[in-house]
Amino acid sequence: MNFIADMHTHTLASAHAYSTITENAAAAAEKGLKYLGKTDHSLKMDDSPHEWHFANMRAIPAVLNGVRIIKGVEANLVGYNGETDLTDTIRGAVEWVNVSIHWGLLMPADETKHTDTYLAATKDPKTCVLCHTDSHDFPYDYDAVTASCRDNNVLIELNASRLYDQRSVKRLKECILPACVKNGCNIIVNSDAHFWSHIAEFDRAEELLKELDFPEELVINADLQRFEDFLVSKGISLNG
Repeated sequence: MNFIADMHTHTLASAHAYSTITENAAAAAEKGLKYLGKTDHSLKMDDSPHEWHFANMRAIPAVLNGVRIIKGVEANLVGYNGETDLTDTIRGAVEWVNVSIHWGLLMPADETKHTDTYLAATKDPKTCVLCHTDSHDFPYDYDAVTASCRDNNVLIELNASRLYDQRSVKRLKECILPACVKNGCNIIVNSDAHFWSHIAEFDRAEELLKELDFPEELVINADLQRFEDFLVSKGISLNG
């Protein structure tokens, strides 16, 4: 697959990551990417940047090393009704929103509550992606959520950094990706890179998709036109 974007990456603004946006952009250019999402953690994560960090991202050039930098955030789900830790300031400043459950900021409950959480998140027009939903601690109704993603123009993430965990691989193979195919739900392959060398490190993800004979037309960032059409559909400028 010809991947042209990596939309879940971190900089040293998230203190458990170790590279600058300049280093990440250089790595993205070297890998042949056209788009790079800068998606540092939102406020409830212990080592997240201050709200001002997101408000001032207009200082970052729209293009670095020939790569369009899309300024985003990884929001934390903090309530079972889809509440996140995004402030109005952050919502107004970012172009792209990844939404994730992180253990400790939301505690495991039951499948119904997890499902309700994700369903509510898909109905927020700012949500672009539900990220790393493969956690064994947070099972959900895969049919219902992938159908809601389809209906609300939200992507399901295949997070390449989690493919070393066989529990995640099993849930992706047996539950999440088959539900995406069944319901025509688009996915995005992301690295969740916390260091520049992991940008667009997608080999394991591509092997998994090939093993499942997953339809390439559902992989939004494996084709430039598909990805740019998605950006336009979310009101995101191609040029910054």
